[in-house]
Amino acid sequence: MVSVIMPTYNRAIYIGRAIKSILDQKYNDWELIIIDDNPQESSARIDTEKVVKSFSDNRIKYIKNEKNLGGAATRNVGIFASKGEYVTFLDDDDMYLPLKLEIQVKSMIENKWDVSVMDGATYSFDDESLISVRHQKITNSMTKDELIRVHLQSHISGTNTFMYRSEFLKKIGGFIDIPSCQEYMLMQRTLDHNPKFGYIPQILIRNYMHPGEQISTGPKKLIGQKTMFENKKKYFHLLTRKERMNVICRHHGVLFFVNYKMKNYFTALYEAVLCFFSSPISAWKWFMEYKQKI
Repeated sequence: MVSVIMPTYNRAIYIGRAIKSILDQKYNDWELIIIDDNPQESSARIDTEKVVKSFSDNRIKYIKNEKNLGGAATRNVGIFASKGEYVTFLDDDDMYLPLKLEIQVKSMIENKWDVSVMDGATYSFDDESLISVRHQKITNSMTKDELIRVHLQSHISGTNTFMYRSEFLKKIGGFIDIPSCQEYMLMQRTLDHNPKFGYIPQILIRNYMHPGEQISTGPKKLIGQKTMFENKKKYFHLLTRKERMNVICRHHGVLFFVNYKMKNYFTALYEAVLCFFSSPISAWKWFMEYKQKI
C-alpha cells in the first residue's frame, strides 16, 4: 500500500481537485492521509472539513491538528500515522496524473529503492498554461557524493515528486521542523543516510501557481534560507571552488530578493553586492531565471 500525505492550510477551494486526482489513480492500493493544519473553529477548518467529507471513500483518512504546526511538522503527523509500505506527498493545491502512483510504486519495488524522485511541471491555475518544467539533474548511476553535489547546486526537489520506503523515511525522522526550505533539508537528510536512490525521468505531477503568487518572503524565509546555507557549508569540501562560489552566489541572491520584498533596502543592497562578487555570471543568470517568480 502507498500512503499519500496531504497537509492542508487555508486551501478549501483547491483541495477537492487534489483529492480527486488520487481517486483517479490507476493504482488502487493507497490511503490518503489529509492533515488539517487550520485553526480549530476557524472558517477555513469548517470549509475544509466539508470538502473532505464530501468524498465517501474509506481510504481517505482525515486528521485535524489541535493547533497550527506548520508544513514540516504537519507532514510528519501524516508520515507517522501512515500504514503503507511506501509514502509519497501531494500538496493540497496540486494534482497527480493518473499513472503517477502506478509507475513510481512499480519502479520502487522492481529496483528495491529506498527513495525515488521524478520530474515536475508548473502550470498557471487560471488557464492551465505551462509555466516551467523541472528536470532533475541526476542519473541512476550516481554515488552518494555525486548526488549531494547536485543537491547543493541545483536542489533535488520538489516534495510532490518524492516517494519513500516508509521504513526508511520513519527511521531518518521525516522532515526537519524549520520555517522554510523543508524539502531541501529532508533530501539532504535522506542522502546523508546513503539510500538506494532512484530517478524516474517522467512528469506525472502538475504543480500550480496561483494569481499573484510569489516566492515566499518574510522572516520565516530568512530563517530557513540561513539554516539551509549553514547546512550546505558542511559539504563544501565536495565542490570545486567555482561550484562553491555559485552556491554562495545563489544564497545571497535569495537573501537580496527576500530583503527587497520586505523593504529592507540597505540589507538587500548589501546582499546584491555579495551575490554579484561571488560570481558575476551566475548572479546574472540567477536573476534572469527567478525575476518572474518574485
